[in-house]
Amino acid sequence: MNIRFRNAGFSLTEVMIAMALALVLLGGVIGVFISNQNTARTTTDLSNLQNSVRLTFQLMSQDIRSAGFIGCNNAPRVVSVIEVAGATPVWANWRGGVEGFAADADGNESIRLMYGTGVSSTVSAHAPPVFNLNSAPGVNAGDIALICDDTLSAIFQVSAIGAATLNHAAAAAGVLNCSADLGLGSPFVCSDVRPKVFQADSMVMRFESVRWFVAPSLRNNTMDALFRESLVGGQVVAEEVLAGVQSLNFAYQEGGRPFAPVAFGAGVNMLNVVAVNVSIVLDPAAFPNIQLGQQQRTIEFLASVRNRLR
Repeated sequence: MNIRFRNAGFSLTEVMIAMALALVLLGGVIGVFISNQNTARTTTDLSNLQNSVRLTFQLMSQDIRSAGFIGCNNAPRVVSVIEVAGATPVWANWRGGVEGFAADADGNESIRLMYGTGVSSTVSAHAPPVFNLNSAPGVNAGDIALICDDTLSAIFQVSAIGAATLNHAAAAAGVLNCSADLGLGSPFVCSDVRPKVFQADSMVMRFESVRWFVAPSLRNNTMDALFRESLVGGQVVAEEVLAGVQSLNFAYQEGGRPFAPVAFGAGVNMLNVVAVNVSIVLDPAAFPNIQLGQQQRTIEFLASVRNRLR
């Protein structure tokens, strides 16, 4: 018996229908993939932004809260023997610890905050230019430091350290001290003799001078960023903290007045400022993957200058 087999296969119509269904299915899969990619990108960008904003808030709040602290009952008399090119640099010129600045050409304000920080050491004896300490120094050679007692505080650069000693010599290579005399003169002339011996139990700590300001981003010069300028080994170093900042402004609350922070101006007594209101507005162009409304783009908080609160 002869058996004939018919060749099995798909017709052209069936193939075209299968291809069309496959394309529809593939398009759906690609659409879901792209959507998931966009969602993941948005989530990542939003998470990074939130982390940067949180870091900004923590750092700036800490600087404002610490401003004006110099230990030893915060004695108001402060002298600086730091000089660069024959003049006291702005970062070492004590003006009470809080100093506001007017807006620049782009409408951004800035602020400088000074205070003593880090691990403090107490003095056992002082024979200028050497402090003998009761413990290992909490600063390194080259650091800008602060020494205080109940009557005076002095800002200087550490020229050398030992196991339990700290030196504030002048005229050494790379040292910014214009004199080894840490006394106060009025008017202050660094070359004048101003002998000052800090008594036992005087306190030594690292001196911090921080400036917050807005400038072109180091990562993308098409946008601005928020910077924190601080002292590292006696050098001024600016670090980018938050990219994509449109504006930075401050308002100042003075002590003994009804709560109503006011913008920087000649009428603000910086020596009486007890709180600072910070307003940062983000640039929407810097975050294309995140939809941010005006309210969401504005970061605002109030931080107290705790060393001035009574």
